This record gives sequence, structure tokens and C-alpha cells, in this order.
Amino acid sequence: MEIKAQVHNISKLKDYYFLVPDYQREYVWKMDDQVDQFLADIANEFEPGAREQSSYFIGSIIIVKNGDKYDVIDGQQRLTTIVLTMCALRDLLKDQVMDARQTQYFQSIDHWLSSFDIETNEVQVRLELQYEESKGFLLQLIQGPPWSGDETASIQRMREAYVRIKEHLGQYLDAGLEALTEYARYFLTKIDLVVIESENLSSALKIFETINQRGAGLNAMDLVKNLLFSKAKGNEFSRIKEKWKDLTSHLQRAGEGDSPLRFLRYFLMARHYEGILREDELYKWIISPKGRERLRYEEAPYDLAVELEKGARRYADLVCATELLGDGGEYPAVTRIGFMNKVKSRQHLILLLALDHTSSASAINYLADQIESFLFYVNTLGIQTKNYERQFTQWAAGLRGLKSEADIATVVDATLRPYLHDKLGEFRQRFLALRDNDYHPLYRLRYVLGRMENTLLAECNIPEKGLRYIDGLQVEHILPQTPQGGVIPPALAANLAEYEGHVYRLGNVTLLESVINQAVNKHNGLGGTWFADKQAEYAKSGLLSTQLLDHTFAIGVNTAVNRLSAKPGANFRTAQWDSQAIAQRQAALMELALDTWRLNHRRLDA
Repeated sequence: MEIKAQVHNISKLKDYYFLVPDYQREYVWKMDDQVDQFLADIANEFEPGAREQSSYFIGSIIIVKNGDKYDVIDGQQRLTTIVLTMCALRDLLKDQVMDARQTQYFQSIDHWLSSFDIETNEVQVRLELQYEESKGFLLQLIQGPPWSGDETASIQRMREAYVRIKEHLGQYLDAGLEALTEYARYFLTKIDLVVIESENLSSALKIFETINQRGAGLNAMDLVKNLLFSKAKGNEFSRIKEKWKDLTSHLQRAGEGDSPLRFLRYFLMARHYEGILREDELYKWIISPKGRERLRYEEAPYDLAVELEKGARRYADLVCATELLGDGGEYPAVTRIGFMNKVKSRQHLILLLALDHTSSASAINYLADQIESFLFYVNTLGIQTKNYERQFTQWAAGLRGLKSEADIATVVDATLRPYLHDKLGEFRQRFLALRDNDYHPLYRLRYVLGRMENTLLAECNIPEKGLRYIDGLQVEHILPQTPQGGVIPPALAANLAEYEGHVYRLGNVTLLESVINQAVNKHNGLGGTWFADKQAEYAKSGLLSTQLLDHTFAIGVNTAVNRLSAKPGANFRTAQWDSQAIAQRQAALMELALDTWRLNHRRLDA
């Protein structure tokens, strides 16, 4: 393998014309992150007014000759930012009244950015971005006129970077034209980078891979992409490029276009790897003998690209479903997981990604329904994510390639169900002691109570409440959090601490419409008929679980609602409200929870 590596300052890059190929990732540096760091690092090294300036090493780029230009295999983010800085320097200088020496600096920068090629009879720019998301923005920034085309995410980031750089350099200009000229001299002559020129793409990718293994921290997803390109044969190169473009689009839809490693990690654990795989181990495993055997990218790189694209599509669909804040999505059970386990949680995707790519929405929903039940129980038990993520990776192996609900149910009965059944006694004990904040944030508490409300409604063949409706309800403490006048009857509690111990138990809360809640708040004095007055308001609610708090509530004779109130999970009726009533209602809610969060349609204690 022939490799030529040379240290160049930025001025010497005028000996090259660079291309960023269309299969490369778009510009992703953010102005308030990498761009600010780029400027800060240079500012820390540059000493205005100093006779001798120390050089600053800014990194490396890997290139491959392509005709009379060079393809950039690695370093395009850094190189694009250098070009944006040169544009900003040129644009600040061009409107100044300059002496002969300062004019030379301006002309050097202008010629660095582009020059006329007599042989081709065309203007050649220093850096040409060929990926679609750039849409010629950098070309127009170099040559003019101002950009007026479509605004992609990549163009927005380049525009923001250019503006931030220009603002930063403007601070030097504020100190005087000579200060900016001095900065330009430093930027051109004292900032060094290693230009690594390889004989071909395959060799360049090998260098790229080796740098990553030695700790340069390159993105494992980019390494996988380049690995597939290096193994491509014939027309596979263009086909892989199209698949990768689709994959990137899916991850952008999931809001993870700039941070794709979680997808890659979950994809591998769900479909190929056995156990927990950390982000910093991803590429090391992929190129290991086991990884090569499992992924088969050496003999069939396009097949892996197809699998990755399909996985990214499902991943994005499920992320969007998890973050959906209402009904109407294709995966309602996944949306419920977002409410049950926080909308930013993702561990459930390990199991859902394991199913066959041809699995129906119905099958995915069926598994998600089981996962939601699992997450209800582990959240109630206070089991941390890290303690069941390893279980998910083990169970995913049994789900790989499945697509029928019957097959999924068999795996659930062999994995999720026994794991939880072993903890049934602990669950009962824990539930009876729950406080309302054990299900915080509040949207989760509303969801838990609303999901149990829907179980009661389904029992009576009454239409269930939607997620958005439930999330708009208020949480009512039956024993009020702040009694009127601060007066607590001795029959309820001996002191404030004991009273608060009753108030914040799960059995003391219910859901209520805001208008009714306002009326209920007028009955927070704990003397006289306070509970009977509240019951009269509860009966006006559209929520069955709240209506049943009124011991006189009934609908007709021998109706489903009246029969329901006699069941353990709905036995909320009482003529008085005290610690005993709260404990009884909490026990009833536990029965209702076991009815609600089932596995394969059976209660956990079945």
C-alpha cells in the first residue's frame, strides 16, 4: 500500500483541488459546538502582536487522487470549516481600504478559494461538495452571488457556521485592520494539518479504519459505511450509496441524523450480537472474526446495507411512535410505552428491532403491548434500566426473525413472564406502599390512572378515553394537600407528617376534569360533610373510576357499571374517607393494575 503523508499549512493547500464525494456524509458541525471549539482552539494559540507565533496542529485529512482533483475520504468537516473561514476573511477584507501588503493578503485568500484554470477554461474552487444536501451552497459562497436556493439542514449549518466565524473575526477587525491581517497571516501560515494521500479508495478506507482503532474517535457509523463501499463490487457501489442515503434520511426523521450510534448499537444487539455492546466497541466487534461471520459484509456488502436500511426505517417509525403525544399512529402500543417509560426512552427498541423485517404492524404492536406491561411492572418495582437492558439483549435473540403473534407469545411466556412472575410477591408489597410521585413525571401518573380507567370502561363496553384526553386531565388528591385553615381532625392524623403520609399515597389520587377540579377545591375543609360534598362533584365526572368514588353512584338496574362496582378492582365506594379507605382503594387499584397490564392476555398472577 503506497501512502504519502505530508504536513502542510493552510496556505499550501492551494496545491490541491478537493472533492467531497456524493456518498460522504453532509456537513454536520454545529456553530455552538464544533465550530466554536474550532475558533476557540485557534484563538488560544494565536497571540496578537507577538513577533514569533507557535504553530497549531489541527488534524489530518485523507485523500485519493481523482483525475486532476482529490476525493476527501476523511476530514471533510474540518476542511469545509477551513474554507468557510477563508470566505469570512475574504469578505471582511474586501470592503476595507488596504495598503499594498494588506492587499496581497486579500488576493492570496481570494486566489486560494478559487482560480482560473487555463486548460479547462473554467474557474476551479478549492473545495467542491458533491453530496446532494450541499446543493451548490459552498460554490456560491466562494463565487457569489448570495445563496437563494433550497435550505437543507446541511446548508443551514454551513450558513450558521459562516456567520459565527465572520462575527468572531469581526472582533479582530474592530481592533483595527492590521489585527485582522495578522490573524489572516497566522491562519494561513501557522495552522498545520497532515495530508495523507493514498493510492486508491480501498487503501484510504484502511487508513481511515486504522486511525479510528488508534483512538481518534471517528464515528463508527461512518466506518461501517466506508467498509461497505470498500467491499462493493461492480454496480454495488451506487446501490449501496442509495441505500445509505435512505438510511440517513430515516435517522434524520428520528432526530438522530447527527448521532447514529444508538441506532447502530441497538440494531446489532437486536439482530446479531449476543449481550451488551458499548458504543466504543461497535466497530471493533464489526471487524472481528465473529462480526465478519455474522454480518457477511465481505461477501455480501449490499445485503448488509439493505438490512441496515430496513432496520433504520423501523427504528425511525418506532422512535416517532414513542414520541407521539396522542392517538392515531400506526403503533399505538409503542406510543403507550412512551407514556409509561418516558418519551425519550429507547430500550424497548432492542426487542422490536429483532422481529423479522416483514413483520406486520399488528405483530409489532402485539410485542409492544407485552413490553409495555413489562415496563409497568419494572417501573413499579423501581428496577433501573441498566438492570433489565441485559435481559432485553438476551431475549432479543429468541425474537430474531419472528413475525407471527403466536411465535412472539411463546417467547414472551418463556422470558418476560417468568422474569416478572418471580417478583410478583415483591410487586404486591411494593404497590400497596406506593406514593403518587413513584409514577412521576406527572404525565406518567396521569397515564397509569387513565389506562386503568380504560380497563373499567372496556369492562362495561363503554368507549375508551384517548391519550391526549387523559394527558389533559388533572390529578386530584381526595384528602387535600393543603386543608383549609391547616386544620387536620385527630381522627384523620395525629400530626402533619402522618397526614401527608396519607395524602400522597396512590390510593388517595384520582383523575378529574379541570372544571370539576375547581369546584372540588372549594371542599378542602376537613370538617362537616367535606367528603360527601366532594363525592357529589365526583359523580359529575366523565371518568368511571372517579364516579365510583361516590358510594351512591349508580346507572340503571343491574347494569354493567353497577355490577362492576362489586369487583375487587373497582371497589372504590365508601361513605367516609380516611387512612383505611385509602388503603382499601390502593388494594383495589392493585387488582385493577393486574387486570390492565397483562402478558399474553393473562394476569401476571394467573
